[in-house]
Parts: sequence; C-alpha cells; structure tokens
Amino acid sequence: MVGVSLVFLVQLWRKGELFGTQEVIFCVWFVAALATQLLAQSLGAWIAGLVAQLVLAVVLVLKDRIDSIY
Repeated sequence: MVGVSLVFLVQLWRKGELFGTQEVIFCVWFVAALATQLLAQSLGAWIAGLVAQLVLAVVLVLKDRIDSIY
C-alpha cells in the first residue's frame, strides 16, 4: 500500500497537479501514515496506518482520474 501511495503521489507531483496546500496535506498524510505503520507498537495502530495508506491511495487515484477527465 505504501508503494501505491508513493507512486501516485510522485506521479501527480510530476504532472504538476499538486500545488500549494494540497501538496503539503498529501505529503504530511503519507508521512504520518507511514510513521504510524513503522512505529506501531500494537496491531491496532499498525492497521490504522495501513487504513490511512489505503485511503490516501484511493484519494490519489481518484484525483488522478478526475484531473485527467477535466
């Protein structure tokens, strides 16, 4: 999941579709979710990090698809 999020984050960044606040929000979201997964001391915390990565990947994929339509 981390790889999918990272690939789409970099792809959108290279296309110039992330700018200003969006860029900061998505990068902080990625780092926070990754840190939660890596530093988790319980299964519940690790799952929360994984879910955050999953939601981020879905949001980035949808943003890519919507931006390509318009």
